[in-house]
Amino acid sequence: MRNTITSVMSILVVILFLSGCGQKQAAPSTTTVQGQQAAAGPLKCNDMPCLGQNFRSCTPAELLMSSGGQSVTITIHGFENERCHFTMVFGNVTAGDCYFKKENLNNQVLNQLFGNKEGQDAVIAEACGQ
Repeated sequence: MRNTITSVMSILVVILFLSGCGQKQAAPSTTTVQGQQAAAGPLKCNDMPCLGQNFRSCTPAELLMSSGGQSVTITIHGFENERCHFTMVFGNVTAGDCYFKKENLNNQVLNQLFGNKEGQDAVIAEACGQ
């Protein structure tokens, strides 16, 4: 059952991501100073490079992608008990609630979360409780 949810989650994210790739973005990638961010809440990212940068450092950030009435919200909550808390929500259903070790905050893990095979199955299974 969990593998089915993971597969559906990956397919939906890829579809949403690919459907937005040809669209012109309204704003460039967003960066901020951590002190400003703490007061304002998570950084609102406009693109994947922004999300990736914040994932690697586990800096609180959020990316909302939507297409055809479907939406996915990806949130990096920050460190909790020495692990990086990361969630993916489709509409109002949490599809992924993960806690990554610091040494696993890299592009390969993030890419695999988005459905690309990067050989990180064990890392994601451990972090996401699969």
